Amino acid sequence: MFPYGCNSLLLMRIAIILAIVSPQVSSQQASCLATRLSGAEDSGSYTLDVDGKEGPLPEFAVYCDFSGLDTMTVLHHNSEDRRRVSSGGDFHLQVAYQGSLEQIQAVVQKSARCQQFIRYECRNSPLRLAENVSWWETTANTRMYSWGGAGGRTGQCGCSVQQNCQPSPDQSCNCDANDTVWRTDEGYLTDLTTLPVVNVSLTAREGEGYLTVGPLVCVDESEFIPNEWWQIVLGTAILVFAAFFTFMPAFVRK
Repeated sequence: MFPYGCNSLLLMRIAIILAIVSPQVSSQQASCLATRLSGAEDSGSYTLDVDGKEGPLPEFAVYCDFSGLDTMTVLHHNSEDRRRVSSGGDFHLQVAYQGSLEQIQAVVQKSARCQQFIRYECRNSPLRLAENVSWWETTANTRMYSWGGAGGRTGQCGCSVQQNCQPSPDQSCNCDANDTVWRTDEGYLTDLTTLPVVNVSLTAREGEGYLTVGPLVCVDESEFIPNEWWQIVLGTAILVFAAFFTFMPAFVRK
């Protein structure tokens, strides 16, 4: 038996406090991190409202990866399969995402970091980035003459930065060897101001090759805690105080 017959009083106080401080969690969160904090445990497809209920952008589906400490947002597109690049002409790959470019950019802008994998397998098919023969494009249609792993360095691939291009470390890319050996230039693009990739162009193709462009993967800002979760912390503290005050003996209250 609660002292002073206060069980109904306590329940009423708790109900009022919960109504005031409990976050109004909608079915669509603004990010995968907010979705995870709202109680989702399994990785999978979730619908996000990246600019909130008052924003102009519609909701759209993304893949949320909750398997690690970081919460990752995976933005797939229609060209993730390995694509054959034939000789004798120009090759252009248009990348269309599951969501508008405005929605994708909104995710990127709210992320701590993003990366997108790109690979070119080649035989007698040089990239020649420094000669503006190959490039990829940003959402602003800006041509980027750098490859994955190069850290945005114009005219270079990752092996050039690491100084381990084959067969000569003086090359800009492995594929620029332009020989009969199958070679690969690959790595991650990581500049938030240029991602995602919306087009890849490989012009004046010789020999043969294969192009792979992976999904855009972004990590939510782990330090960011939505305002509603501060409400939970505050609400918990108030509930503890209310329960303590309710159960205190009468002589302590005086």
